[in-house]
Amino acid sequence: MARGVDTYSRMVAWLKILLPLLALAVLGTVFLVNSDNSFDSGFTFSKADLDTLEAGSFLAQPQIDGVTAKGEPFHLTAELITPKADDQNLVTITALSGNFAFVSGGWITLEADTALMDIGAQTLVFENGGRMESSDGSVAQVDTLLVFLTSGEINGSGIEANGPLGTISADSYRIDATEGENRVLWFENNVRMRYDLQKESE
Repeated sequence: MARGVDTYSRMVAWLKILLPLLALAVLGTVFLVNSDNSFDSGFTFSKADLDTLEAGSFLAQPQIDGVTAKGEPFHLTAELITPKADDQNLVTITALSGNFAFVSGGWITLEADTALMDIGAQTLVFENGGRMESSDGSVAQVDTLLVFLTSGEINGSGIEANGPLGTISADSYRIDATEGENRVLWFENNVRMRYDLQKESE
């Protein structure tokens, strides 16, 4: 009995140290906790963050973490998040960088100078283009990009990708899951390929 009390006392003592440190570590980040404490897919802003945005202010150096319906985590960082004056569900993100890890073991990173996030629809839009890199070694420039944060699906228009075997471009593209749960990048509409024979022989 004495051992159990002693263990409990040590745990309380450690928590008194760790909890304040944890609170300091997360200051300045965007909290992504649902009000019902569930683990729903996508993300939510804390009430304090929403109040800040609704007041016409901005969030500096935010970090946004979430998970898709398949349990795939994503992490987004930016310089600024500012509200759209005409729609409280829309925020503009400046200097966005993001990483999505897939259950299949692959990943992609996304970058854009500006992006539009719809909090209600759980979507992220690159209206003015951006950059995408995948774990298979492909690096692509895209004209537009739409991410569904709840499902992890991505689609857009105008892509040119440089990969291990050459260059491929298309008028549209999408990333979704196959029956085996592997994420695949599909090129569609006016697909053009240019093989690099030197890379293929390496």
